[in-house]
Amino acid sequence: MIVYNQQTRTFPIEWKTKRFPVYRILDSEEWMENFFSTGELQLSSFSKFKGYKDEMQGDSDEGDYGVWFDDDKNNSHYLKYEAGLNAFILSTTQTLSDQVINDFKGKCAIKINHPTYFALEIAKKLPFVSSGLEGLCDYVDSRMQFLERQDYTDHLLLAIKDKNNPIAKEFLNHLTDGIEIFAKHNRYKHQQEYRFVWFSDNQVSSTIMVNCPEAVRYCERVILS
Repeated sequence: MIVYNQQTRTFPIEWKTKRFPVYRILDSEEWMENFFSTGELQLSSFSKFKGYKDEMQGDSDEGDYGVWFDDDKNNSHYLKYEAGLNAFILSTTQTLSDQVINDFKGKCAIKINHPTYFALEIAKKLPFVSSGLEGLCDYVDSRMQFLERQDYTDHLLLAIKDKNNPIAKEFLNHLTDGIEIFAKHNRYKHQQEYRFVWFSDNQVSSTIMVNCPEAVRYCERVILS
């Protein structure tokens, strides 16, 4: 028999989360050594992902999302928008399978043993960043979602009419902090991507090189070939 303690405790309970390592695959050992020597690391953006010619390394639809909904008169409406226009991105993987290594022409990898602490250190080096996200990507067949909540209707209709309206922009920014950031097509499912996202107050359209030696302590080298 299992006995559960029903008494109220008066002292704090230590609580932890089971964490797992993730891997940043690199196609050159030079980049790995630069990181472990100086903390040098390149972050990307959705704009850059869309421009990659290699389909397995980039995604022309990255960040694009759509919602459809019914108004009070049961008329259907559709709104397409881009998510993460102000985001720095670092893609890692939960697995080092042969297929994933081949996708990224991997020679080595940075094994990140504590993803959250790693991400917080990187955040300190980025301009105008005040928030971030991390997590596994969601693999979907469609980048379109039906919204049932009726209190969205007025804001969405306003966004369709004028996306530059301050109220509409604030609402769209609220939407883009969720599933849109992590949505990827099912053809990428084997990559098991774990994504780091840092939100800036400014638009992000290119890569950025940061030097964060403080993040090195949470990582170790992995040679793949």
